[in-house]
Amino acid sequence: MSGKARMGVAVVMMILASATSVDAQVRSWQAVQVQDIRDMHSKFKGLAEAFDESQYQWTPMEGVRSVGEVLGLAVAEAHLFPTGWGYDAPASSAPGFGAELARAGGLSKAEMIAELDVSFDFLIEVVEGMSEEKRMSDGSYFGRDMPVHASVATAMADMHEHLGQLIAYARANHVVPPWSR
Repeated sequence: MSGKARMGVAVVMMILASATSVDAQVRSWQAVQVQDIRDMHSKFKGLAEAFDESQYQWTPMEGVRSVGEVLGLAVAEAHLFPTGWGYDAPASSAPGFGAELARAGGLSKAEMIAELDVSFDFLIEVVEGMSEEKRMSDGSYFGRDMPVHASVATAMADMHEHLGQLIAYARANHVVPPWSR
C-alpha cells in the first residue's frame, strides 16, 4: 500500500472513530431535549437574578411584555406545555394559560426565581420521564394537533424565542447575562 493510500485509510479511520464517539455522547433526542431545557432553565434563572427587581416592570414600548412578564411566560409555558401532551398541570399553577400567565407575570423577583425552579423542574421531569410510546403519541401545541415529540420540539423553540427576547431586554438595560461575564 502506498503512502497516500495509508494516509487515506488513516483519515477515514479517524473520521469513523470521531463519529462513533459523537454518537456515544448523544444518547437520544429525548436526552438532548432534556439537556436543552436544563440549559434554558439556567439562563432564564440567571437573567431573573441579574435584573434588579425595579427592572421587572421595564418594557421596550407600550403593548409589549415587561421583563417580569417574559419571565412569567417562561414559567407559564413550563407549567402548561405538558398539558398538550396529556399531563396535568401542577396544582400550584392557575387554571388555563391566561390565568397562569397573569399569576406568574405578577410574581416578585424572589418568587419568580423560586417559581422558575419549580416550573422547569416539572417540565424536565415530564420530558425526561416520557416513554418512547408517549413521545410518538398524538398531542397538541396550542390546540394544533401534532405528535408529542414534535410538540416538545416546537415548545422548546418557542421558549428559546422568549429567552432571546429577555437577552435583548437585558442588553437594553445594561444587564450582562451571567454566562457572558
